[in-house]
Amino acid sequence: MTDSTSSTFTVPIDIADLDRARQFGSQYHGAKAEQVYHNTLAVLAVDSFLRGLEIETALAASESQDTVYQVLMDVSDLEISDLGKLECRPVLPQADVVSIPPEVWTERIGYVAVQLDLNLWQEATLLGFTTEVTESGEVPIAQLQAIAELPAHIQQIRQTKLS
Repeated sequence: MTDSTSSTFTVPIDIADLDRARQFGSQYHGAKAEQVYHNTLAVLAVDSFLRGLEIETALAASESQDTVYQVLMDVSDLEISDLGKLECRPVLPQADVVSIPPEVWTERIGYVAVQLDLNLWQEATLLGFTTEVTESGEVPIAQLQAIAELPAHIQQIRQTKLS
């Protein structure tokens, strides 16, 4: 469902996605468990959005799906087939900024802000994206590009790689 007034896109979170996020998160304790759980939900929401647009992803090849990377880093990437990594950052409701940790400031084709529904865990809202990270690692949500522009950004990268 698209919200045309704010250029966001809402993606339903299904039971399989919740189960996968719980499975990953249950391997850790405390803040790390919550981080991995939120990161996984954000990645799965963006994966669902892109697959719906017939943009090929390689979820299994993403660092966010590897327990070694989960332990060592705050990573929430989604591999876009033959193009690179798209970082899918979870954002809590009422947040004004999306936080991007230093370990993912490079080797990314973009950063998507994903607001998670903390009450019912039934949906995630893709708030927008950016291709740049500030030195603070925080990007104001108001400065994100519309999520509707993400497919064109991905296509532009594809064209650049082809030429």
